[in-house]
Amino acid sequence: MLTPRFRLIIVIILVLLLQLACNLPGQGTPTVSGPDLVRTYAALTVQARLTLQATGLQPTFTPPGGTPVPPPDVTATPPGEGTPTGATPTSGVCDRAEFVKDITVPDDTTVTPGAEFIKTWQLQNTGSCTWNSSYSIFLDDGDALGAPPSVSLTAGAVAPGEKVDVSVSLKAPEEEGSYQGYWKLRNPAGQEFGVGSKGDKQFWVKIRVESQLADSYDFVAQASAATWVARGGGSEVTLTFGGEDDDPDGVAKLKGDLALENGADAGKTLVVHPRHTDDGEIAGAFSEYTVQEGNRFKAKLGFLEDCGDGQVVYQLWVKQGDSLSMLAEWDKSCTGKLLNVNVDLSSLKGKKVKFVLVVLADGSPEDDLAIWGSARIIR
Repeated sequence: MLTPRFRLIIVIILVLLLQLACNLPGQGTPTVSGPDLVRTYAALTVQARLTLQATGLQPTFTPPGGTPVPPPDVTATPPGEGTPTGATPTSGVCDRAEFVKDITVPDDTTVTPGAEFIKTWQLQNTGSCTWNSSYSIFLDDGDALGAPPSVSLTAGAVAPGEKVDVSVSLKAPEEEGSYQGYWKLRNPAGQEFGVGSKGDKQFWVKIRVESQLADSYDFVAQASAATWVARGGGSEVTLTFGGEDDDPDGVAKLKGDLALENGADAGKTLVVHPRHTDDGEIAGAFSEYTVQEGNRFKAKLGFLEDCGDGQVVYQLWVKQGDSLSMLAEWDKSCTGKLLNVNVDLSSLKGKKVKFVLVVLADGSPEDDLAIWGSARIIR
């Protein structure tokens, strides 16, 4: 009987013989197993990645005696490029403006020495930030013309793309000559900016100061520098000269190439419309004038063509200090004829006064687009 020790020796011998037979030459390709198999898989995986990068192909790998293994899902990134990310929009310039037009006192307007006037520009917000009451305009260079250090740009909000009219009260110098003041804008942080595509340009006021002839005063030429107000409906509003014809608050502006109610054509003419309320009113107070001996006020009063039911009352007032009195009054309806007026000013000789031109709607304001044709003081 074989002892356990002897049986163990026989098993060990058989195992050694089997291993020797597997490694003899000419017995076929050895089977890779264990750690060698893992290393083989790793090597083939690296080879597959290199092939992918070189050819763009997606080869598969089949380990010996196994199931084909697909390559890893790898998306190649071109050299020099990072991982794609979501696009970030480019923000516009916050504070930028564009000059649109002069509302009052166009360049080279003639102003009498010492005359007070209001300059109004129209600006557009071309930046990406909304303007508010903390934005302002300021004198950047040139002639101050009695301007304050700065003026608020708006009392409300002006969104990107919107326009705003901004005004400043000025006074002409006593000396004759040409004067020009250059202005820019300032944001709430105190940063300055201008108009134009680069936001670095100024906008300006430009006037000519000339002593008026003793025997003449042209109300049409001085109209843009006058102060215009509209009344009606229990309230009063200051108007911007040069507004739209259908502004419900009223309008005062210069218009050219006009057809009048009498069929005649007119050149540059002062056109007004009272406030759009029953018995509405519009009034313009002009710069100071010293009345000379023999001075007379003359004008042609009437309507534009197609005046329909137009019916107004014209008034000429004079202001001396705090005293205001009416010199003359005329009723006018749409008759197809203009009314020529001629007022003797001899009672005011030697006095410095301000003339006030007034138009009142006589009932309904409909069709009341009226003119002060060739309004002037002559000798």
